[in-house]
Amino acid sequence: MAAPTVDASPTEPPKIPYLSYTSGRALSTWYPDTLALLREAQTLEKEGKTNEALEKYRDAWRLEPYGNTYVELGLADARAGNMLPCARNLQTALQGWTRQLDFVRPVELVREVFSHCKKSVGAIAIKINVPDVRVTIDGEDVREWPYFSEIYVEPGKHTVKAKKDSYWMNQTYVEVGPGERKPLSIAMQTKYDTHFVGFSRPVNFSVNANLATGGKNEEPTWPTKLMIASGVGIGLGVGAVVTGLVMVNNAESKSAAATWTGIAAAGGILTGISLTGLIIGVASRPREPSVIIQPSVSNDGAGVQLTGTLE
Repeated sequence: MAAPTVDASPTEPPKIPYLSYTSGRALSTWYPDTLALLREAQTLEKEGKTNEALEKYRDAWRLEPYGNTYVELGLADARAGNMLPCARNLQTALQGWTRQLDFVRPVELVREVFSHCKKSVGAIAIKINVPDVRVTIDGEDVREWPYFSEIYVEPGKHTVKAKKDSYWMNQTYVEVGPGERKPLSIAMQTKYDTHFVGFSRPVNFSVNANLATGGKNEEPTWPTKLMIASGVGIGLGVGAVVTGLVMVNNAESKSAAATWTGIAAAGGILTGISLTGLIIGVASRPREPSVIIQPSVSNDGAGVQLTGTLE
């Protein structure tokens, strides 16, 4: 983690002129209802009714939450001495600024005021190992990282929480001073869920495989191993099919019935794959084996006995 930085440049506030909301540029930028609110806000501000004026600016922002309205609200906050909302509003405006979508005001003025406001607040520069993480600071919801490279806060100690589905919540404490930029690295960890399936009655599976081979070591051993594995797979597959079908009939809910149907289907697939493996193993033996597969089914369980001799 890099050392925090502090902006120690001069703090002379820039001159922020009022904007003419009757100019052709303003008329082509905002809707009439928004312009009416901006004019009313400016009148209140000139009369010294700062709080009422800021509320009108916010009403205009609610109607048109776009770059130019963010600028007007941020500049009004700067004139009122509210440096944190000024920094946040101008940050949002500059985030989406392009030369094709220029501001009504000069972008140089917006950047100058933005730099001035940042000197009175702290900045937390967040880096996270995964995208689309929701970040809250002291319970206040901020935009998803990495929409902002820096999050502005009042100087002091803050609680930073990072949240994302399927990840554990990360909580960190950060203390930052005025004009200080403090890097913060957050490592999100994947959350693993474990699910258990309960059986309403005892279910027993039994598999007995007995495959004896002759004494010729030069013969390949993989067919024998494949047959053993296939025999085990057949036993498990048949047991799952029978158990699933039995339990479906006794299921007390649709969700339970669907679960047992899935188990039965999986058992059928496993049985088919295992039979294919057994056939391949038998066909690959240099000498024809003698193999007997004998399933055993009861009301509460199923099993399979696999016996044979490979000569």
